[in-house]
Amino acid sequence: MDIEAEDGAQSLFSRHHDFSDNSRLSDYSSPEHSESLITNFETFRIEGGYSDVTLVVDGKHFPCHRVILAAGSRYFKSMFSSGMEECRKNKIDLQQVDSNVFEYVLHFIYTGRVQITTPILQDLFQQAYMFQIEPLVNLCVKFFKENMNESNCLAALMLADTHAHSQLYEISKELACFHFKTIVNDDDFCRLSLQCVMDVLCDRRLRCDGEHQVFEMAIKWLDADGNEGRRKNFRFKILEAVKFPMIKKEYLLDIVSKSPHVMQDEKGLKLYEEAITYHMVPSRRHMLNSFQITPRLTSSNHETAILLGGRLADGLSIDVESFRSDTGEFTSLKPLPFKKRNEFTASVIGNDIYVSGGLRSAEFWKYDSGFETWLRGPSLQTARRRHAMAAQQDSLYVLGGFDEDMVLKSVEKWTNGSSWMQAGSLCHAVENMGFVAHDKHIYLFGGKNNDEIVTNTVQCYDTTMETCTILSQPLPACDMCLGSTVLNKQIYVIGLEGAFPVYT
Repeated sequence: MDIEAEDGAQSLFSRHHDFSDNSRLSDYSSPEHSESLITNFETFRIEGGYSDVTLVVDGKHFPCHRVILAAGSRYFKSMFSSGMEECRKNKIDLQQVDSNVFEYVLHFIYTGRVQITTPILQDLFQQAYMFQIEPLVNLCVKFFKENMNESNCLAALMLADTHAHSQLYEISKELACFHFKTIVNDDDFCRLSLQCVMDVLCDRRLRCDGEHQVFEMAIKWLDADGNEGRRKNFRFKILEAVKFPMIKKEYLLDIVSKSPHVMQDEKGLKLYEEAITYHMVPSRRHMLNSFQITPRLTSSNHETAILLGGRLADGLSIDVESFRSDTGEFTSLKPLPFKKRNEFTASVIGNDIYVSGGLRSAEFWKYDSGFETWLRGPSLQTARRRHAMAAQQDSLYVLGGFDEDMVLKSVEKWTNGSSWMQAGSLCHAVENMGFVAHDKHIYLFGGKNNDEIVTNTVQCYDTTMETCTILSQPLPACDMCLGSTVLNKQIYVIGLEGAFPVYT
């Protein structure tokens, strides 16, 4: 009777519950089982149960299990699969490892958990890096990030530098730059490697009271090797990180000029002389290395691109706008002082903007950035548009262009306090050319001649001799309305097709 009932139940179960369809199967997991395994593994480690290898650190014995060590550390996986002596030894000595911190490392390998504290952080990071336990390295970096401040960012920077850990390096460098005014008093600064010092001092985010503070820290680092004098071999590299033109002229003359690191080094002396030129001859500022004359982001000075006038959908504009690339902000300045006019040319001396010519115009204007106003200057001898204007040696030059009758080859020169005067001529009359000033010369690229032919000629006007020559290397193609600029002593010509040929 009981047997029949049982058979009936089984038959009923099989009739109504068909488990033969694999599509109905589901995967299940047991967190309790995973946790139990971890707990048992850690218990085996602590009690020495089922261990097959003993690690000896500072005389302290750690019974372990090869398979778990290999699973949790690429270092041990490589050791136990290398075929070397350690594969067969039951006892392995680990040198230059702190046993107290190693206990934390083993606990993490077996459990995936770790309690990080500031006193063990550096050693824990080093051991995690040594034993190639990336998850533990990442947790150390996370702790660094959450607890880093001005008192420990340099130590973190050195640690990251030693172990080539790029993420920690960037985090600590950014904080060092932010707290630069504090870390100047930290002895760890003088312990930084050459590359670390370079990276910190070159960073545009550096927050300092002035560029003189950067100079002082560079000298402090150079002098920190005592009587050995080895660091002086790197002094030009360090000095290059200082934006000398951003240092006040008085400080340059009173302090920098007395520094043997600067004055006794040929390249350092050149940096000093360029900084003096920056202050004394504003028209040459564009000739300096772009890094040297780019202000720090926290500087009271800042670089701006100025947009003057231009053609709109409904006509010509007289608006003047300033754009800061570091903030992405536009600011409106005082509008152009003349009626809507196109094809004028602009140039810069120091912080002031000069505008000349335009359609049927010989007018010459200066925008005084200090007073934020436009001032009328002496008129050009010849009204012109589509011309070039560039600053050299505290003078402005206008070259070529169109006077409503013909394309011009004449050159005029203006120096502050004087009128415009003739200053030679170009080899060929040209309009709508690209142009740039560099090293006492003004280069003119392509343009259109009197026969309305677009050329690929490169003319070079010497401002010292007031003569012009044609360079043997023409542009790759005939073009006009080109843009040109100087970057790190190389001339870049931007064509209508979007190409960027380099002229050196």
